[in-house]
Amino acid sequence: MPIQHPLIDLSYISEISGGDEGYIREVIGIFVDTMATGMLKLSDLIRNNGDFEDIHKQAHFLKSSAGIIKITGVYDSLVKIDGLAKQRTGLDEIKQSLNLIITNYNEALPFLIAGRA
Repeated sequence: MPIQHPLIDLSYISEISGGDEGYIREVIGIFVDTMATGMLKLSDLIRNNGDFEDIHKQAHFLKSSAGIIKITGVYDSLVKIDGLAKQRTGLDEIKQSLNLIITNYNEALPFLIAGRA
């Protein structure tokens, strides 16, 4: 069941699960569901709302999931969004970081979906 994709790093979840593939599949499923709805909300907040406090809260929430199932650039971009929003600045940088998250997540998503089956 190992997922082979250069953007995806499952080393942390593999380590904490002791290699239990059923557990890994379950966590991947939770991750995909959480990120799908969470990224839509974050995107809406960034593009339509602009409320830094809400952006900060949503990015902070998503960081925990992105730290377990690692997709290149996603966690670091969420950290950047979280920090900038907390400082109430850098909306253009926040938008660029969001674009990177969306691009990398969407590229990795089909492999994650296959890996949770």
